[in-house]
Amino acid sequence: MDEPISIKLNQLFENTQLFLASYNNKEQWQTLYPVICKIAEQFRLLYNENPFSLQAQLALFNPKYDYSTNLVIGQCALTTALCSSQHYNNELSELYISVALVEHLCVCKQLNKLAEHTDFNVNDKKVWQLRHQLAAKIILSAGESAKPIAQILAKLSKYKQALVSTPKIMLYDGGITLVALANIIAMNTTYNAEKKHIDLFKALGDLYIRTPNLFAQQLIKALIAHIGPLLPGSQVLYSEQSMLYLMTNTLQRHILISTNEKNKITWYRVKASLNDNPKQWYCTNQKLHLMVWNSEHIKTTNDVSANESLRLLDLISRIKLQHEYSYKGLSQIMAEHPQIIVNLCEAVRPYNKEHQLAKDLKHSLSMVGYLNVPAIIQRVVFERLVNVTPHPLQQFVLKRLTCLVNIMGLIVKHNKNYQFEHIALPLYAYTYYLLTQCSTRLSRKVLISETPNNDLSDPFCVLFGVDGIDQEQLSTQLKQLLSDNPWTHALLEAEQIPKKQFNSQHKLWITLKVVAQSVFKPELALTVWQKQILNEQLKLQGWSNQSTFNQQLLALNLSNSI
Repeated sequence: MDEPISIKLNQLFENTQLFLASYNNKEQWQTLYPVICKIAEQFRLLYNENPFSLQAQLALFNPKYDYSTNLVIGQCALTTALCSSQHYNNELSELYISVALVEHLCVCKQLNKLAEHTDFNVNDKKVWQLRHQLAAKIILSAGESAKPIAQILAKLSKYKQALVSTPKIMLYDGGITLVALANIIAMNTTYNAEKKHIDLFKALGDLYIRTPNLFAQQLIKALIAHIGPLLPGSQVLYSEQSMLYLMTNTLQRHILISTNEKNKITWYRVKASLNDNPKQWYCTNQKLHLMVWNSEHIKTTNDVSANESLRLLDLISRIKLQHEYSYKGLSQIMAEHPQIIVNLCEAVRPYNKEHQLAKDLKHSLSMVGYLNVPAIIQRVVFERLVNVTPHPLQQFVLKRLTCLVNIMGLIVKHNKNYQFEHIALPLYAYTYYLLTQCSTRLSRKVLISETPNNDLSDPFCVLFGVDGIDQEQLSTQLKQLLSDNPWTHALLEAEQIPKKQFNSQHKLWITLKVVAQSVFKPELALTVWQKQILNEQLKLQGWSNQSTFNQQLLALNLSNSI
């Protein structure tokens, strides 16, 4: 039988406190990383099961723990809520929760002084200034696995400052922005002795107005929509009685409790306009922190938005390139995907001289022909799939993918033997793999080595900031998604077999990487081998000379979309 929510909550709070206390014992430092991962997972799982119980910790200050522990619990709850509002996957969510957990590891004593408005001594100031470096040093004792946490900590202070500063400082990493946002809000809303903290929605509103960062503003709007107008755990006035708001059910009835009678909790289910006080308050009643969340009245609803990816993957599996479809057969397969039909009507524009929009599915098929349509449909579905896979760097990834697709389209522009969509499909599948399986490692960096590998070609993942990839896992996923596409096998082989074994299809993928390198990392000169491949392939693809190709490459304005 599953444990009650109260037991899980209590374990989470106790584990967080014990983790923060472990800083005082240097012998434990090397063992902290798995503990961090476990607590981050606890936050995520508990939030998925009962989000209201963790949202309530933003309104309830627990005197059982000191200020620093309450702050960390609140910041982790905020981080989890932000990730949930964005539908980030488990790996991303746990990474950001881990950073929220680790950030204050070395400065709990100093945080408690801040809450008491006690002045820092010289040592306090030094530790506070170096808090992120100290935390990174401790967790890196666990090895390379903790590196993503350390990388976020290294930039966190800069991001926090930029979010509240007037000048528009460019912030490129959405994940660090999310963690910094949670920290700023937690610091402003956690209860302190002087009662100078503010309520959650005021803190969010003030920061929304103050920050010039568009991504941070989007996060704030999404969080407010995710939590709703009333904060669980906040105090409300109903029937001239002070009560506690817990949640609003699917019938739009508010679940309230009253503790006015000693040792008794009275439950109410009301449909009324309520105004709450979402300012964190000093709550000595441990039942409100833990036991009330066991009630059968607190029921969560399942989020169905994540199902779209599964439906799109199913559609991809049902559309085969080597199969000729009838209109009736395609209309039956796509009946449950009206948005894909709309996107298909747009995608067929290049297939007519007037670049007309198709009226419907039948009109789309008549424009491109039944032999060509499976690849075009798959491309449209993959575009949608990548678009609905959430990631803090999603816009960058989409733009980088679009650049690669456009470059490949230009390379094979004159070759009438190839259908461009067939070649483009593996790029979409590869990018989807990176978004789902390498989500915590994606970055804006181009990691092409300045020392060329004489045996193997750099994989495509380096263009998305990923320095290495599980080729077996990649092969399995791409072959499942595009089992009947020969270009998929050519792409995978071009990253795994020695250069001397390359055939013409392999070299086409290498040519794409060479051109992409010249666009995304122009300071790195092409090798003699890369130049030879480029010249050879451009001639095979029908280009009279490289100069003409370069002129049309410039016309794509790819640098403006990065």
